[in-house]
Amino acid sequence: MKKIKVSLFISICILLLSSLAPVKAGSLDGACPDSDYFGGLIDKFCWSCVLPFNLMGFSDNVPDGGSTDSICSCKDDLGVPSFGASLGYWSPDFIVEVSVVPFCSPTLGGIQLQDDLTSMGSVDKKTKNSTRAQYHYNYFVNPIFKILGMFLVPDCDKDPGIVDLDLAYMSMLDITYYDDMLALVFNPESVAFSTPITQAICVKDCVIISATGDPASQNWFCAGCDGMLYPFTGNVARSSNMVRASHVIVTRALASLHRRGLAKETYGDEAMCSNVYSPMIPKPMYKLSMAFPNAEVNSWGGGTTMPLLSPQGEQVLKPDGSVLTHEVTQKCCHPLGDNVMKWGMGRTTPGGGKDNTAVYNVFRYNNCCIRPI
Repeated sequence: MKKIKVSLFISICILLLSSLAPVKAGSLDGACPDSDYFGGLIDKFCWSCVLPFNLMGFSDNVPDGGSTDSICSCKDDLGVPSFGASLGYWSPDFIVEVSVVPFCSPTLGGIQLQDDLTSMGSVDKKTKNSTRAQYHYNYFVNPIFKILGMFLVPDCDKDPGIVDLDLAYMSMLDITYYDDMLALVFNPESVAFSTPITQAICVKDCVIISATGDPASQNWFCAGCDGMLYPFTGNVARSSNMVRASHVIVTRALASLHRRGLAKETYGDEAMCSNVYSPMIPKPMYKLSMAFPNAEVNSWGGGTTMPLLSPQGEQVLKPDGSVLTHEVTQKCCHPLGDNVMKWGMGRTTPGGGKDNTAVYNVFRYNNCCIRPI
């Protein structure tokens, strides 16, 4: 009898493991494309986004909230402070892939992590003037510097246990991700930000970041030009623009992970020695770079015409009353909430899943203290 129970237990374990094994989607191969992420790690990766390094405060290109001190100190295990030189740098630490197909992973070669379409994302055209869609995302920890053996500074390694690609979070397994009302239970503050006043404030945020590219002035409850940050679900309104829809999903993903304590603040004086908990997403700490379907690095150096704004966020007018514009040079990465008209044009490709799937590199600003001992 005991042998029968053991055999039955082993059989059940084998069935469970086989159901979780990555499989090709068969008829969904075209809906879950291969991004060839690691094949384009050299020529399709925004390496210029990691620069400049800020050693001892010599750089003036520091995101709002980052440390500008020259000297720093951290305590050892005995509580004795040890002094050193401060360092600030951008690090490509994460990958977020967005798709309407659940369990689809373009980064891992276009495989289905689970052959189950129960939570298939949808596009619902309820009215003639608006659409509604649901997207899913996978959140990877991607320590590129460690994988390639670059810029390895022991004092700056605040997550020593992470050494390779790791699937850290999947929206498909989050029950609050599908229903706005259920998400409201866990994030009740979203009620205060669903008013016309807060929506008008977010519109102003969009105008300012479109002209300046500086996320420092953004309110934490806004997603810049992507609209409202809440709710933390995959439901996106007016989703005819896949680039904009996937962009706001990435912002919501980072914000929800901060709220749960799964993402922490890595810059500023308080995070110099170890990462600190930040329930509200520090937007200036992040930059995004689309890697798929059309890598953002392909448009590096191009130009986009944008309206010129005054320090108060108002459009500057010419004597004849027309809007004064200026040329904005495109880079291969951008801040959260930036206008998709500046970086997102021509990013989709019809068919083959490339019109509803996107992969983003997430750059995170880090401050650390390099001590001689």
